[in-house]
Order: sequence, then structure tokens, then C-alpha cells
Amino acid sequence: MTLNPRELAAFLSIMRLGSINSAAQSQGMTQPALSRSLKRLEDRLGVPLFVRHSTGMEPTRFARVLRDYAELMEFESDRVVEEIKLLNGAATGLVRLGIVPSVAQTLLPRALERARRQSPGIQVRVVEGSGDHMIAAVSRGEVDFAVVGMPHDPSDHTVSVTPLGMEGVCVAARSGHPLMSKRDLTIDDLRAYPWALPEKGNVIWYGFHALFNRAYMEPPVPAVSSNSVLVLKSMVLNDDYLTMMTRVVFAIEEREGLMAPVPLEAASWERRLAIARRATGTMLPAARLLLRELQEAGQDPAGI
Repeated sequence: MTLNPRELAAFLSIMRLGSINSAAQSQGMTQPALSRSLKRLEDRLGVPLFVRHSTGMEPTRFARVLRDYAELMEFESDRVVEEIKLLNGAATGLVRLGIVPSVAQTLLPRALERARRQSPGIQVRVVEGSGDHMIAAVSRGEVDFAVVGMPHDPSDHTVSVTPLGMEGVCVAARSGHPLMSKRDLTIDDLRAYPWALPEKGNVIWYGFHALFNRAYMEPPVPAVSSNSVLVLKSMVLNDDYLTMMTRVVFAIEEREGLMAPVPLEAASWERRLAIARRATGTMLPAARLLLRELQEAGQDPAGI
């Protein structure tokens, strides 16, 4: 069975916009024409893709499966066009890169500087988020590849994960936190204060649980969960919250004497970064260039 790219494009518009009318406008089609396109696609597949309501279009389970395929096909089509433009000298190369926050402050600036020396016109679209979200973005074809913490459970077989460099992680608090001056500090003392942590699924979230599990203790329930580093640092700087994050993320606050690692050896650890990319398919030249520079930067201890 061959699926029509125009019908898939119409389908994706409905999925993203939630209504026939809005999708028709975005596709430059009349509403009846888009409805016919959807009907042909449903007939071809032999399943309903949407349940029509007065308030919009609700996708069926079949539509959710088709969306992953349609988005990948859309992404691959864009890559083919870009590859042809590159070969024709009419494009400078666009890289879609996913990263966790620490990479934005360490590896990315160095790697991008080196990549731009070789290809001054390279363009990079950066998406920042938690590691599990970035791996999902790789799987869906939304980014060419991602730099993440080594997954705790790399169960997505559509994504290939390879090790990169190491970076330090620690429990951190504001410099005036009561724990900073406590003598004979123990892991149990960390349970007496509220925690602000990344959401479940993040590599650091697993590290937080491992810290207490190794001491045969139940981890405290985080009072605040957010994948925003800004939110986590704000909570810590303005109250007695504890957090766990890569040390480079609060390097400026540490230099300014505002935040510091909690003085407990067991509360610091090393996490390995990793490159996540689709297990199949090829990369555009610009993406391959930036990937190579990131890998070289990750092997340099001064780069992390």
C-alpha cells in the first residue's frame, strides 16, 4: 500500500490544529477538499482516523499510530530537499539538535564554534529539554540527534545511544542553607528539607532515588517537580530547598557565592552523557559535521 503524501500532510494538519476548517486554511485548501482527502486516506487504510465532534476532531488510536509515521515521512522529505539544496550550493545546512541543559553551557558552544570554522553558514535549531523528552524527539524525527544523559533504561529500539563524556552531578543548596554548616552530615539529614527536582524519567531523577536507596532509605517526595533549570534554581536560591543537578548548570551562582554543593561526598556522582540518534537512516552533511565536533568535544575533559 502506498500512502499519498498530500493526504498525509492534510491528516497532520488536522492532528495539529484540531479542526477541518483550521487545517484547510493552513493547507490552502477548501474545507470540502480537505474532507475528501481525509476520507480517501481513511478508505485506503480501512479505519476511522477521527471522531467528529461539534468542537473539533478527536483522533482515534489509529490516528495516533499513523501520526508517528506521517511525521517521520514529513521530516525525511524535508531532509531530502535540504540535501539537494546543499549539493546545488543553494543552502547552508540546517541541523536540528536536542540537548539537556548542561550541554548548552559546555559542549555546544565549543562544538558549534569549531563546526562554523569549517562551514560558516551552518544553521542550528536547538531544542532543550529533559533527556527522556529529547530521546522521544529523536524517535519522532523532530531532531537529527540529541545529547542527553545516558538513559537509565534505553528501551526505544528506534533510537541508537552511544556514550559521550562524563559530567559531575551533586546535591546543591543555597550557600546559607543550614546543611552547609552542619557537622557530621549524613544522607538522612537530606530528608529533612523540601526538594525541587526534574520530573520522573530524567537521568538525574534516577540518581536522586539511587542516592537514598544505597543508604536503604525511602527517598523524600519532591515538593516541586520541573524540567526547567531556571525554576529549580529559583526555588533553591529563595528558600531551603535542595536539588540535584549537574554542577556546571549552577557554575555562575557558585562563583558568585549564591549556591554550592552540599558538603557530603555521597551526594556527588558522575553521569555519562550520550548521543541519541535514530537507529536507521542517514544524516545530512551539516548534522554529521556538528555530531563529529560534539563527539570530539565530549572526549576532551576540558570541554565538560
